[in-house]
Amino acid sequence: MGAIHLVRHGQASFGTGDYDRLSETGHLQARLTGRDMAARGLRPDVVIHGGLRRQRETAEGLLDGLREGAGWDCPVELDDRWAEYDADEVLAAAREAGLGHDHGTLDTAGSSDEAKQAFQRQLDAALGHWAGLAAFEDYSAATRSAVEDAAARSGSGRTTVVVSSAGTISLAVAGLLADPEGVVGLWARLQRVTVNTGVARVVVGRGGMTCIAVNEHQHLERAAGPDGPRALITLR
Repeated sequence: MGAIHLVRHGQASFGTGDYDRLSETGHLQARLTGRDMAARGLRPDVVIHGGLRRQRETAEGLLDGLREGAGWDCPVELDDRWAEYDADEVLAAAREAGLGHDHGTLDTAGSSDEAKQAFQRQLDAALGHWAGLAAFEDYSAATRSAVEDAAARSGSGRTTVVVSSAGTISLAVAGLLADPEGVVGLWARLQRVTVNTGVARVVVGRGGMTCIAVNEHQHLERAAGPDGPRALITLR
């Protein structure tokens, strides 16, 4: 039996004018994820990441943690299917459909908690519209094929680590957990709560893929310590 570990990227740089790079906290989260894998005896055969900078930087940090914790190294591969939907394009599609007029972008939104919450509310509403467009069907097909390819290479006890984003990981997980008519609803709910470097685990056996864990983030709680276990838990 093999395994796929789907890891959301570390905290990006929301509100700084360049979202697609890890914050200092994001780099730490990535290294902690690798150290936790090392401590639990996980030895990935390959690490795959999407084409976004924040995904690549998380994969690099995760590997640094594996090297520090276990002296372990493995190949790293780029697969653009594990990128993410373009949030700015999603917001623009909603605006063009007359469903909103005050949408910011990932690079122009403010950095306060209030700005993050306001942006998320706008994005949630826009995603409901986008899920009915052809672009979403293309995104879904790419995600399904990426998951299937990861499963094909994860048999016979092999372990694949994939670094992606909340939307793509949530869609992959929803496709495994929900009935077809419920995938979009579960996808929308999961991505709202998937924390930075949260991990979903999928086992691969003769019967196919089974998702056995979603949004695991105990590694962040342990690293933060008992006095403030949520200090390293971030959503955006």
